[in-house]
Amino acid sequence: MTLSVEMFMTAPRYTKLRIFAASPSDVASERAKLSTVVENLKPLADNLGLVLEVVDWRAVVPEAGRPQQVIFDQLKPTSWDVFVGILWHRFGTPPGASNTQTGKEFLSGTDEEFATAYNLSKQFKRPRIMLYRCTRALPYDVDPDQLKRVREFFKLVEDVKGDYPTLYQAFDTTEAFEKLLLDNLQKLLLEYGEAHGRGAVTAPLLAPKIPDNLPRRAPFFGRTKEIAEVMRALSPDDRGWGVIVDGIGGIGKTALAVECAHRAKAQGLFDAFAFVSAKTNRLEPSGIREQSPAARTRDEFINETARVLGQVGIAQLTGDGKRRAVLDALRGTRALLIWDNLETLDNESQLALADLLRDLPQGCKAIVTSRRGGGEGALWLRIEGLDWDAAREIIIYECKHNHHLKAVLLREGETRWRELFKETAGSPLALIWMLGQIRARALGFDRALEMLVEGGFQSDLQKFIYGKIRQELSRTEVLTLGAISFFRTSATLVALLEMLRIQRHEIENALARLVAFAFVNVDAESGRHSIHPLALTFIRDDLRNDPSTERVLGMSYAKYWHRYVDSTVSHFAESHETFSWLREELFNVDGAIEWLYEKSVLRGRSEGVSNGDTADLIFSIIDRIRGFLLDDGWWDECIQVNKRGFDVAYALGDDKGILKYASWIAEVLLKQSLTDEAVIWVSRCEGACAYSDDPHNQATIKRLHGLLEYQRGNLQEAENYFHYAHAIWRDLGIEHLLAVSYNDLGVIAMKKGDYRLAHNHFSRALELTSEYFVEERAEYAGNLGWVALKSNLWSDAQRWFNQELSVGNQNELTQRIADAQLGLAHTWDALGRPHLALPLARKTLAIYEQLRHKDVAEVRALVERLKEKAKEPPP
Repeated sequence: MTLSVEMFMTAPRYTKLRIFAASPSDVASERAKLSTVVENLKPLADNLGLVLEVVDWRAVVPEAGRPQQVIFDQLKPTSWDVFVGILWHRFGTPPGASNTQTGKEFLSGTDEEFATAYNLSKQFKRPRIMLYRCTRALPYDVDPDQLKRVREFFKLVEDVKGDYPTLYQAFDTTEAFEKLLLDNLQKLLLEYGEAHGRGAVTAPLLAPKIPDNLPRRAPFFGRTKEIAEVMRALSPDDRGWGVIVDGIGGIGKTALAVECAHRAKAQGLFDAFAFVSAKTNRLEPSGIREQSPAARTRDEFINETARVLGQVGIAQLTGDGKRRAVLDALRGTRALLIWDNLETLDNESQLALADLLRDLPQGCKAIVTSRRGGGEGALWLRIEGLDWDAAREIIIYECKHNHHLKAVLLREGETRWRELFKETAGSPLALIWMLGQIRARALGFDRALEMLVEGGFQSDLQKFIYGKIRQELSRTEVLTLGAISFFRTSATLVALLEMLRIQRHEIENALARLVAFAFVNVDAESGRHSIHPLALTFIRDDLRNDPSTERVLGMSYAKYWHRYVDSTVSHFAESHETFSWLREELFNVDGAIEWLYEKSVLRGRSEGVSNGDTADLIFSIIDRIRGFLLDDGWWDECIQVNKRGFDVAYALGDDKGILKYASWIAEVLLKQSLTDEAVIWVSRCEGACAYSDDPHNQATIKRLHGLLEYQRGNLQEAENYFHYAHAIWRDLGIEHLLAVSYNDLGVIAMKKGDYRLAHNHFSRALELTSEYFVEERAEYAGNLGWVALKSNLWSDAQRWFNQELSVGNQNELTQRIADAQLGLAHTWDALGRPHLALPLARKTLAIYEQLRHKDVAEVRALVERLKEKAKEPPP
């Protein structure tokens, strides 16, 4: 192609500026942005009397000949006013021509286009060369030869003494390119206007009449109270700069912010709306999808806000000048800034942005979403899980838009919807994600729910909510989080201090951060800490990935509760007033037993855990809480922990432990009339003592057989067994067991109607029992009450039952309270006072039903008889 000087010298004064784009296929997204930028520049171009036109090879009509020459013939390089070149890792294919100046073959059409534009610019100062290089991470399938050519090209343009020295600019995202190109072309147009006497034109001409880049409004459910608080903070009457919406990931912070922004727009509270987000990914049913955030740094938040407001020139400023410029741009307008996911910025950037927000001009407000709470001069709103009504609305809405989902959920019913809601802990993200598993992956309800419940370190939901924030935690924070995860309910600061042996101020700082990140919830009244429900499986999986730390924390947890139980039992022996401590922490104590049980029996030495250490701890804890579980009415739990003790003893071949725990289990089963099950455990006791001649062990087994025979109604056989045990314990001089045998014999005597003998046996049992055995003394007093009742000694009966009731109430002994109330009910009934007897019988029935006591049917019948006697109308 021959270019003549006359073509340029005779060029008319342009009213059209032609922008030619040269780029390979790997930057198609950036090339598309060129048209968007030009569209945004139209207001400025109109003011200058210009028409902007973008052209590239796609505008060429197909024609025979060398393709690049066809492009030149139709698009005429002499008509280009601006040349925009964009390169990443592809350079293109050879066009079949050589550079007339260097003699070298062009390596691509882009190469030839650039050389042509450069030569024209060098001769005639037109077209204006604007070259851009993409620096984002390379794809996995990059062509090394193409990449090499790109790098060689940029070495060529970087050589100031070479043939094509050119200043270029770099970008890493499509959004960054758009902002960069917009700023560059705007400056070029402004220069053109000044050079051609078109008048002074400033950047604000680019701003749309109503700056607004709010995300599309989506269906929104619930949060009535939270919306009201945000809207109040956005009202002109509120003196704060806005609101910080804080909460765990996926709890709906962004959705709340966007909904409130749209409500503010509908109410005409603001004239401009700038939404800037640092969110780097989104959760879909198929997995986590990465996305390019609008801003990653403090400067990018300001630049993007300025761009939405039409002030793109602010991006070129730095430091305090940029801060002042954006505040100046906001003056005189009512703007609402919505800054999303601010926690991803470093602390310095967050502080700088917070400082800027405090200086927002009058009439401007902001909504900031973050996982970190607190903010000076603004409302701090921490949002928790949705309520059931809002969750139900979401489920119904999602069902309306998918027939498969609707069919599955209608088949399951609303009861199971509530089960799903409970497992999501009120997280709308978790709920919608779970529904998406059913909708998009055609999963059944149970399988989708299982994925939600199991969660864990590899769950997309868990990784999305906690993955990146986990990387920010310090070692102390990780240890604190791991320690709290062992607690079944919640942890006190005292417990954490004893477990971790870390300075108090370090743990307090760690807890403050964990609460801020919404890993941990804190009860404002008690000050106790617990893991957020959605975080629990993630944290436990994280801990399992560090077996050494998991073992250390587990043993520390178990030893802490061993000390706690030991201290509680010791205090109870002294004051009989501290079992309430144990009741409050029972589930945490059970957690310690469960961990020790798993290490002792299920894993044992395979993980390097000493069976001896864990077994000694689990035995000690069970032995100390057994009495409490029995006395306080935790019979099923008593059976469960004793079964764990039995399993550990069996695994270690500890016959003494086997006998102890099997006998304890059998006794509780007999209290519940589960005779067949009790027989199994009695036989296990016999198996453990098959080769033992220990008289105490033999007495224990004989007594168990006596209890079995008594329950079967074989009184004589039962009495024989009790006498056998009684003789052994008498010879051994074990007084508290001798008292037990006297009590057993007294029960037999009373059953036979020999009340005098029964009285003697119960009295002797009471005499032999020390003050330490509070529950036993109360039981023996109650038995004396039953003897008096059977002997028609009403005042004596009331005295003994009241004594049993008093001890039971003082020491919170559930069974003793129930038995005493039952005795008093029978006494009042015998005295013809059914109205006084009925309330006591009802209280007993409630306790017996809880315990699954063997006499529950008998007490229920008593209540019905008393109701009839008292002529009480049915409920």
